[in-house]
Amino acid sequence: MPTGREDVELSLRRSVRNTAERRSRAEAALQRLGLLHLADQSIYELSGGERQLMALAAVLAVDPNVLVLDEPSTLLDLRNRELLRGTLAALDQQIILSTHDLELALDMDRVLVIEDGRVAFDGAPAEAVATYRSWCMQGLNAAGDVP
Repeated sequence: MPTGREDVELSLRRSVRNTAERRSRAEAALQRLGLLHLADQSIYELSGGERQLMALAAVLAVDPNVLVLDEPSTLLDLRNRELLRGTLAALDQQIILSTHDLELALDMDRVLVIEDGRVAFDGAPAEAVATYRSWCMQGLNAAGDVP
């Protein structure tokens, strides 16, 4: 949709028939992520990070049971990345995400590390991140990239 407000309202169209209620719920979803002041700007005038957060607001507005996110912290600056992390931590929904953001991975209850298309590790976040870092460093050392 042309604006974030319209995009969030569109996501609510099926579940909220009343236009005024739909607008109110959309504004609440935008406010939750600190985006209400950008609600009526063209989506094309927003930064990549603002677009990411607008998309998240549209999804959260419908209160799904499961949230599936693909690289949700991509393009976010530190402030918005921390806003995303705090928002995700406060959600009741089950969250499934793919990410290269190791700090975000540490916030999860369980982490799967995928290597060559297979699950190479399944376990606690801190152990998963440490294992992943170790594998990466071994790979760099083997390639001669790290002394």
